[in-house]
Amino acid sequence: MKEEAKRRIKLGCAAAGALVAALLIATCPIPGLSYQATAVLGILIMAIVWWITGVLPEFVTAVVMAVLFVVVAGISVGATFSTFASSTWWLLLSAFTLGVGMKTSGLMRRIALAIVRKFPRTFRCQVIAQLVTGTVLGPLIPSLAVKGAMLAPLAMSIGDELGYERQGKRATGLFAAMLVGIRTVAPTIVSASVTGYALMATLPADVQEQFNMASWFVAALPWLAVVLALNYFLIMGMYGRGEASACDAVEDSPSDTVGAPGNAQSLEQSSLCCGTRFVGAAKCADSKQDEAESSVAEPSRGGTDLNDNQSIPDGLGSLSAVEKRMLAIILMTVVLWATEPFHHISAMAVGLAALVFMFVLKVIDVPAFKSGVNWTSLLFIGIALGLGSVFAEAGLNDWVMQTCGPAFQALAGNPYLLVLGIGVITVVLRFLIVSEVAYLNLLMAFLVPMAASVGVNPWVLGFSAYALVIAWFAKYQSPIYLAAFYAVDGKMAKHSELAKYCGVYLATCLAGLVVCVPYWQWMGLL
Repeated sequence: MKEEAKRRIKLGCAAAGALVAALLIATCPIPGLSYQATAVLGILIMAIVWWITGVLPEFVTAVVMAVLFVVVAGISVGATFSTFASSTWWLLLSAFTLGVGMKTSGLMRRIALAIVRKFPRTFRCQVIAQLVTGTVLGPLIPSLAVKGAMLAPLAMSIGDELGYERQGKRATGLFAAMLVGIRTVAPTIVSASVTGYALMATLPADVQEQFNMASWFVAALPWLAVVLALNYFLIMGMYGRGEASACDAVEDSPSDTVGAPGNAQSLEQSSLCCGTRFVGAAKCADSKQDEAESSVAEPSRGGTDLNDNQSIPDGLGSLSAVEKRMLAIILMTVVLWATEPFHHISAMAVGLAALVFMFVLKVIDVPAFKSGVNWTSLLFIGIALGLGSVFAEAGLNDWVMQTCGPAFQALAGNPYLLVLGIGVITVVLRFLIVSEVAYLNLLMAFLVPMAASVGVNPWVLGFSAYALVIAWFAKYQSPIYLAAFYAVDGKMAKHSELAKYCGVYLATCLAGLVVCVPYWQWMGLL
């Protein structure tokens, strides 16, 4: 009866979403919007309601939305499905396939074990590991979506090895730390994202000369430090309590009990128990059985199994031939991605070449390619990312900026209100202007002339928007989030929980801007 009630509620919500869309399209009540733009908004509202209620699979709802854009709103097929003809979608396909190769070859688990061993096996230190990994890799690969697609499976593997329940608090915390690490460094280093280059291009020539890569990083450094620090403490506070792996239980046990005379476990043996654990954790998470029943203790260093006193091998042994081939492919791919400004070979071409080599060197085969790549997710991502082209063709982007122009001008008198206002307005408008690059281009076209009139360096305004341009309240808002979330098939963390953390993360970004105001005044930028 409960399931039937849930089904009826879903159907009711779906019907309500469709009704709202139909009324909006039929009455066209929004001043300044054409029928086409109003129809696009109505259809998007319906799709969002359907995504929230789960009345249909996500990719099916996306297909329905795309068809209605073409049939009802009159959007061109080229704009609606533009992502599938872009380098972004093919780059994501290659990144997803690299993840399949790393997983099937065993290299993913080996890297996860290496990270677990390098850092102390506590949730605290693994969060730091995720933040550090994303920050260090930031300048090397210009595509945030690719980094998300590559590092999310690694984060899930680490959580599995530590025995964290998938979609539990600690797994969610690791995912959040991974996402924060990847994204936070992007606004501070131009080469960390193509969006940085796009923002640089919107600045006047004299400002571009003032802000080379080094000076850009120096001006943004306080923001980076504040946001990373705040997110570390918030992740620990929100996800570091209330759930523990067996390793944490051993670490938290009273020393007088563990080391007491006559106790079966000595303190040294207890520390051995904190090695890499739960080889079967992934199966446990998928079957939703109790962790203790399906996991197998496997310390990462040589030692003794405390249950049966059997010797445990040290590590995973030497690299297999398949792992070596996969390692060579991934290293060459990352190097070519990082050095793209020098050889000018597109990241998409490099990624697809890596895909081919995985087949040639027999790292993966056709069945693994078919079953390992999440094709429904790629279909959903392709249609969702096409919303930017749809909105541009319908004229929604220009209407949004014209409507909000007076609000920006009203904030110009106070530097704190200015940076906070730009950040908050950015968060709101990103529900409507889906493309980050398109949003920043439109915003800077309006703000650059205003900056000159109020004596503010345009870089400050652009950075304030760039700092808050990321949002994943709704999945369609962020290519980075989409790539990371679906690289693990949504199994590591629930979207509802991650959407809540999105608000927390954006609040830390705003706090970072506030801290930067006196620093920028000292630098003469405000």
